[in-house]
Amino acid sequence: MTAKACAWVCLLIMAAAGSAWAAPCFSDGDIVMLEGKITRQAARQADAATNRAWILALSSPLCIASAGTQSNVSTVQIVDAELPEDARVQLTGKLVTGNVSAYYAVPTAIWVLKQRILSER
Repeated sequence: MTAKACAWVCLLIMAAAGSAWAAPCFSDGDIVMLEGKITRQAARQADAATNRAWILALSSPLCIASAGTQSNVSTVQIVDAELPEDARVQLTGKLVTGNVSAYYAVPTAIWVLKQRILSER
């Protein structure tokens, strides 16, 4: 095989391998940086009308690995941050899976360590 043919074969193999790689999945306790829009959602409890949770509607789905399974989530509950509703933000924090507060809204949350407002309304 000529050097040129070997180069083409190597490029094809690398291209095929690259397309097979999936986006990384994150687990409970991982530090992540997420981007999206702030919304409010009723908590899953009897007095949900008075207790609403802050939610981040993600710009792109997030892969979560938990108990040997993987799932994609499009929203995460925001814990320990004060943010304006409808703002686009970037949040860095600790990923938490499961019920993390008295006002549980969605099964995945971010415990905010750093926040950045990208735009408001």
